[in-house]
Amino acid sequence: MEIDPSEKHPQYDAMVDTWQMCRDCVTGQRAVHAARDTYLPMLSGQERKQYDAYLKRALYMNATGRTVEGMVGMVFRKYPTIALPDALKEIELDIDMSGVSLAGKAQDIVTEVIKVGRAGILVDMPQAGETEEGVAPTISQTREQGIRPYLAMYKAEDILNWTYERVNNQTQLTQVFLAEIDETGAHDFQVRELFLEGGVYGQRIWRKQQSGWKNGGDIFPLIGGKAITRIPFWFCQPNEGGADVQDSPIEDLCYVNLAHYRNSADLENGAHVAGLPTPWVNGVDDPTSFPTLHLGSDTVLILPTGSQTGILQCGSEGFATIEKAMDRKENQMAALGARMLAQEKRATETAEALEIKRGGENSVLASLAATVENALTSALRFMAEWQGADPSEAAIELNKDYFAQGMDAQMLTAWVAAWQQGAISYPTFFAGLQRGEMVPESLTAEDEMEQIGNAEPLGMIGDDGQ
Repeated sequence: MEIDPSEKHPQYDAMVDTWQMCRDCVTGQRAVHAARDTYLPMLSGQERKQYDAYLKRALYMNATGRTVEGMVGMVFRKYPTIALPDALKEIELDIDMSGVSLAGKAQDIVTEVIKVGRAGILVDMPQAGETEEGVAPTISQTREQGIRPYLAMYKAEDILNWTYERVNNQTQLTQVFLAEIDETGAHDFQVRELFLEGGVYGQRIWRKQQSGWKNGGDIFPLIGGKAITRIPFWFCQPNEGGADVQDSPIEDLCYVNLAHYRNSADLENGAHVAGLPTPWVNGVDDPTSFPTLHLGSDTVLILPTGSQTGILQCGSEGFATIEKAMDRKENQMAALGARMLAQEKRATETAEALEIKRGGENSVLASLAATVENALTSALRFMAEWQGADPSEAAIELNKDYFAQGMDAQMLTAWVAAWQQGAISYPTFFAGLQRGEMVPESLTAEDEMEQIGNAEPLGMIGDDGQ
């Protein structure tokens, strides 16, 4: 049966417009304006020229984009903790074979999940040629050829379709279709199909021909000459839950931001129309025979007897309702995540109160970071296995401490006293200093002890005063 590899999953079709909205809102005014009446409908009776002016006056205040930047910055406020076996350390700074480091790729994935609530990770490896004996190369022979695994990220829009089935009493991903740039350059895109066939992992590349989609042949990757029994693809989403599409963390913020944008369009357009001074003349019987009026201090106006002149100017006092609606939406955006828009009451709220107020947001961000790090760790362990290394040695941990809480003098004194009295060990004391951001995260307790031992003693004043 002929298949269409570009066919979309029903959940994809239901969410693709929302993903585009979220991306446009993050990009800012350029993308929102380019979408025209998608986000700013034409007013009743407006002609194209009038709508163009209406659109041009509308101001999009990019609270959404700044919120995403802030949330990503909070996750990467501290560099990820990375543990890799020796076989993977050499590729940490080029994890995707395009020069992007593992930390950089982690940031890209977190950004995608915050924007649209979805991304995918595929671990793949270029196909190795057969040895002289005509058999698949071993892991060591593959490494000698310079062939090694790499990590590829797929955006939500590129994950076209997917299937889960019960295999060996477990629910497993058995098929996924991924849109990619056509490697041959002959078409706009190609579709990579990942599948399990008889419990063995394989790939197919589909390209669109005049007669339909053409399968370029099946490829069955091997690890050390052995078949792979799972698809090395992982979904990254705000929460755990398999492949089902989840809501974007910023979706609600986008709706409020766009409503604020439409209020801005009405306010700016109304202020322009009603706020500009408009001259008027009354008492002229035949306006067509009346000469053009030139306004200015050097101009004398000669009008018929009984004529009156004036300037009509409504001002902007009538737009208070729209302004209040915009203020209300700015507060809503602050509550939804764009906290940089609202001034915090630093003088009356303690740090603890502010942290509690943000607790829900923190928990969403922490859950998202944990889900991404779990997927990345699984991918790294698969890469380690492909390199013949111990998978348990590979892991990445993302920061989930989003607010710097420096250790004050009183707390530092208490920690030092506890250590001096033997209530806590030095490693525990040192870990406390790290949490209080008194020492760098990259420094270990052993390194610190070694540095203390190597340090020159401070000069002491002797009895002779020297």
